[in-house]
Amino acid sequence: MVTARHGMVATDSPFASAIGRDVLASGGNAIDAATAVSFALAVCRPQSTGLGGGGFLIYRAGDTGDVLVLDFRETAPAAATADMFTGVTDGLPSQNGFLAVGVPGLVAGRIDAWRRFGTKPWSELTAPAAVLAREGIPIDSHYVSACDEAMEMYRRYPRLLETCGYVYREHLRGGKLPRAGDTLRQPALARLIDAIGRDGERAFYEGPVADAIVDAMRGRGGIITHDDLRGYRPTVRQPLISTYRDVELILMPPPSSGGICLAQTLNILERIDLPGLNRQDRATAAHYVVEAMKYAFADRARLLGDADFVDVPVSELMDKNSARALVLGETARPATDVTGAGSSAMPGDDAGTSHFCIIDRWGNVVSSTETINTSFGSLAAVDEWGLILNNEMDDFTARPGERNAFGLIQSPRNGIEPRKRPLSSMAPTIVLRGGKPLMVLGASGGPRIISSVLHVLLGIVDYHLDPRAAFQAVRPHHQWLPDTIYFDRAPAPALAAALRARGHSISAEQETGVVQAILVERSQLIGISDPRKGGTPAGY
Repeated sequence: MVTARHGMVATDSPFASAIGRDVLASGGNAIDAATAVSFALAVCRPQSTGLGGGGFLIYRAGDTGDVLVLDFRETAPAAATADMFTGVTDGLPSQNGFLAVGVPGLVAGRIDAWRRFGTKPWSELTAPAAVLAREGIPIDSHYVSACDEAMEMYRRYPRLLETCGYVYREHLRGGKLPRAGDTLRQPALARLIDAIGRDGERAFYEGPVADAIVDAMRGRGGIITHDDLRGYRPTVRQPLISTYRDVELILMPPPSSGGICLAQTLNILERIDLPGLNRQDRATAAHYVVEAMKYAFADRARLLGDADFVDVPVSELMDKNSARALVLGETARPATDVTGAGSSAMPGDDAGTSHFCIIDRWGNVVSSTETINTSFGSLAAVDEWGLILNNEMDDFTARPGERNAFGLIQSPRNGIEPRKRPLSSMAPTIVLRGGKPLMVLGASGGPRIISSVLHVLLGIVDYHLDPRAAFQAVRPHHQWLPDTIYFDRAPAPALAAALRARGHSISAEQETGVVQAILVERSQLIGISDPRKGGTPAGY
């Protein structure tokens, strides 16, 4: 946890946070810093994000309160079809390999935001990331863990080495896993960042880099074309606005599910004296939070998708009057029985997403989440440019009735269509109190993004915890299917027993999201990074 008075950056990389802080300290604004941070994260967290991915950004102007919501999520290629993964049994085609790749949007999105609000020269903002890639950085335990996860994929599907060997050679070091403290140098990625710093989006979506992307697709099962790359455009969305008790929430709309799920969950909990209940009976409070999450995730599975392609009943889902008021019961939980439906497998871990928060001296706020989906994305890469490619096609309903990499069952509304954007759990969030920023936060962690943001928000708003305690509080997660509670760590025996007595199943598996946040207390900025991924805030 770091405090400052003028500007703050919270990311899951100390190098990226420091670069963003330096931009702010040298007179840049929050969008300038976001640009530099994003490119730095592509270097420091290649397992989580990068120029071959996409994301979302919420920006609030400090002087006017105007909000920009920018969607630069990946899109399905024009040749994509609803059944493109049906009957394909070689490996995990929607998760690994070139067919799993959506058209990348990150470069276009960062340039779009910079053109609207940036003040510093573009090349000045990309340069620090190129230096990091060229000179190298010490790797940490999270990177090593992601490498081990990628190694397991190569062991399970050895044919990946024939078409997707870049990550194996360059990051897994030919099968000799790196150790924490080793230096990671990425000269090919440095050249790519240099080219983008010099020529902007033309360097990525046209010319030699685009040629290399399309060439890599040919003969390896990929379907992205020059037209797909040239035709990619970020989309401006209308923000979702909701309230919870005395705060206002600025949330991400579809194709993210994060905003709607948070709003629904909080609308249910708002009808309960959760603070008082938590003081008297933490198990019952946790029960209500879990039940509220379950309802929201059930609607996510049935109703959500890209609103440019399907009718998403946003206003109905966010209507406070329709929020289900749960009634306290002595023995039974008031919940829909979902046993026997869907998958019973544990949700997958997520190393393929990164979130950051920024507040500058003028009160401009950025909350942005970006991703390549799972650890090292699809494992497919454009070798000569060091470009690791996403596997966002798995975030569609790639195989109806089957779970995706995160154990989520999704509806036909999220089916694959050309140029459609897949449903996401990303939840960049800005919280206002009295019309002024109180908190900016978000997370990585697949569907656990939503529950992790929820718990930190409840800790601050309802339980009045200090930021560190809000981050350290236990986090139950429930996503409707599987009908199981997952904790970030072993719950207290009394809590577990009380939840089981209400009929809940509790998994022994322990995973959580990784939250980044900035809080505003009077004239002080408090930056805090979840320790689970080695992040460190930086302010001045």
